Amino acid sequence: MNTALRCHHGGLVELHGIYFSASAGPPSQPKVDKVTPNSVSLSWDKPLNNGGGKIEGYIVEVKPKGGDWTEATPLPVKGNECTVPNLKEGEEYQFRVKAVNESGPGTPSIPTGPVVAEKPKG
Repeated sequence: MNTALRCHHGGLVELHGIYFSASAGPPSQPKVDKVTPNSVSLSWDKPLNNGGGKIEGYIVEVKPKGGDWTEATPLPVKGNECTVPNLKEGEEYQFRVKAVNESGPGTPSIPTGPVVAEKPKG
């Protein structure tokens, strides 16, 4: 039985004439646009590889210092920016983003550097 998989441009995978999309590649490293005592606003660029499927949204993840990665929003974000709420003032966090296509969440972006939730300086 021949079960050869053939990969196509953009991440599509063909099996017996049926096309499947693969997971999306990583979006760009998130840019920290604004910091407040209880939130951080981020933006990013779409992934270079969409996995062969339409990007349906993005999962934004947060990691407190010494903690684990968790989803920062209950649903995928539709655009390329997000404000992560409910942070603790003075605490340090990192953020990363995953693109979601019909295959599910893709590879995470490179995380931000450490960000402290605090009043803007100046």
